[in-house]
Amino acid sequence: MGEASADVVTLDLLRAARETVRTSPLGVVRTPTISCSQTALPLSVSCDVHIKLENLQRTGWWTSPSGTAPSLSLTVLVSAGSFKIRGVANQFARRPRGGHFVTMSAGNYGKSFAYALKHYGSKGKVVMPETAPESRSVLIESFGAEVERVPTSGLMTAVQRCVREENMTFLHSYDDLDLIAGHASLGMELLEEVPGLDVVVVCCGGGGLLAGVAAAIKLSGCHKTRIYGVEPEGGKTRRIRRLSVQVCSLNGPFPSSLHHVHELQGKQASLDGG
Repeated sequence: MGEASADVVTLDLLRAARETVRTSPLGVVRTPTISCSQTALPLSVSCDVHIKLENLQRTGWWTSPSGTAPSLSLTVLVSAGSFKIRGVANQFARRPRGGHFVTMSAGNYGKSFAYALKHYGSKGKVVMPETAPESRSVLIESFGAEVERVPTSGLMTAVQRCVREENMTFLHSYDDLDLIAGHASLGMELLEEVPGLDVVVVCCGGGGLLAGVAAAIKLSGCHKTRIYGVEPEGGKTRRIRRLSVQVCSLNGPFPSSLHHVHELQGKQASLDGG
């Protein structure tokens, strides 16, 4: 599958990816889903609210840099706090070991990507925007991946140069069918933990997680479940109407990854945090 693809997403494909994620040597966590008290949420209707704690994901083991006294060497379980490891687990399981890969990421995908490189004995580079926190690039480099910082507008240009001049394989951080199928494992877990969902709200940036969750829910037969992709008002990538919770159509900027969302009747909205 590999790069940006318009291949058909099927339930069999998602089930296979879910098993790959479940048994991945990268140690993907089946995160818990908890009930949330309505007193903490400004809801005007009576309903049961459940939150899946994907922030409990972990990405490998990190050891303090050399130079620290052995008796003080610090080895900790790195908190990824991100669903990205799900998609990465499925991506790398379907690619040859020892490959030479490149991606672009501001940090979360890059951390999981770099950890997978180390585990599978592959080499790679993460092209990061200059605005990304230095701590993220330090962590990525600690896994052995190379980091190249460029202006945000030059991310794809840098990736294309790596592919052209260094014969690297591009792994997309959100627009990749293997990645989307891996992310769908989150949606399948949610359906098992909370059957009969009426509404599912998913964070949305590039659209990979939203596409995966929408596919898992709709292809599992939950046709009445409404799915909303939500992004912060200040972080939206295009101008959307302000809303209380209005639904807006999406034409770009990520048409490929979100193509699957629209086919499955997912919707995108932005929330005003003010």
